[in-house]
Amino acid sequence: MGRTNPPTEGYRDDPDAVSLHTTPDDYTYDDAPEITGLPPSYADSQGDAAEVPAAPIRHIPPPSRRVDHNNGVTIKMGKPQVCETQTLTDPRYDKDPLYLEEGIRSFARDAPFPLIYIMGTHKETIKRGDKKETKEITDFRVVMDLQRYLRNNFDPNDSSKMNLVTAENGEKTYRGTITKQRAPGFKQDIEVGVSKPELNEWCHRYCASPRMLRIFRLSRVVTGFDEAYVKNRIEGLIRSTNYRGHISITFPVEEKNVDIYTCNRINQWRLKTWVCWIFYLTFLWIFTWPYLFFATKRYAVVRAEWPFSTSDPYGNKRYTTVSEEQWFEKWQVGIKRLVLDRFQGEASEEMLAGVIARPVDPPMPGSVRTGHEGFDNAVGFATQAFSAARALSQGRNVGAALEGGWGYDT
Repeated sequence: MGRTNPPTEGYRDDPDAVSLHTTPDDYTYDDAPEITGLPPSYADSQGDAAEVPAAPIRHIPPPSRRVDHNNGVTIKMGKPQVCETQTLTDPRYDKDPLYLEEGIRSFARDAPFPLIYIMGTHKETIKRGDKKETKEITDFRVVMDLQRYLRNNFDPNDSSKMNLVTAENGEKTYRGTITKQRAPGFKQDIEVGVSKPELNEWCHRYCASPRMLRIFRLSRVVTGFDEAYVKNRIEGLIRSTNYRGHISITFPVEEKNVDIYTCNRINQWRLKTWVCWIFYLTFLWIFTWPYLFFATKRYAVVRAEWPFSTSDPYGNKRYTTVSEEQWFEKWQVGIKRLVLDRFQGEASEEMLAGVIARPVDPPMPGSVRTGHEGFDNAVGFATQAFSAARALSQGRNVGAALEGGWGYDT
């Protein structure tokens, strides 16, 4: 019969052989998962190998200091005073150029607040004994915000039309200097063949500067808006109401600048209002202002351009949302009625839509509207005669009173 084979022994590794994949017998698995009969989850199998993405850095914008236009505003040299500049400090901006660049790009995506400020005033002279006192009366003050017209498709989160640019070499501006200068070696506004520094380079220059007092400014400007056209149309609209006073139409921009100050005690003090008032009242500013002026290096080389419209090489305009004419045609009835109402404050588009929905215009200030034409005319003539007699008794111009209308100087 055939030879009987001996039983085969179980497989054993060579005790002298060492494998990189061999686990010692005496290793204790303290964190071994329980056997559940289910396949391991993707998260369990990939958790150690996959890297957890870092949380995105969020650059907190400086606090808003917009003026409450419903509670009045300071007028200086015939122009309303608004908060144009926001300020902030962060020690990381002082020394980390990449972090500074990210912050500038983040703040640039916040559009400024361009306003249309419509004001009508007249002067009243009051005779008290032998003295005459003249004061200015505000007849109306209508403030309108145009920020949403800078956003593509009126999307509040769309900043695709914004263009972030740096100063040209031939442009006079602050370049880490105390006065506005062109780039070294440039004496004209346009130079060909030499590239200008981009944002990344300017951030590196700012952070590398040894100066303790530095300011980096981001300017947010509105481009492609025809102020002259809008001003003329609004002024003509107001004159059509028989208004005889002084009309002022200006275009201030709120929060158009962001100033980043280096983080140190001096800059923290100069940004506190109560500290500034102490220096004003004690006249210490006479000594501190020259020091701060010459010790502070300024950088104003970055500009975020928010276009109301853009032009192609052939001069054709392309609007971000609507044209100036379309804007005026949409809101002219509301503006006229707010002027006749002697409204003072900020007019939102919701408010204007409600005003436009009224069936008729309000009456001219100083006139009476009863619905009876003869009675209304009689009252109008009596009012005009009374105004003329009053002007004659006060020694003023009677012609202005006889012309009718409202809002003229008295």
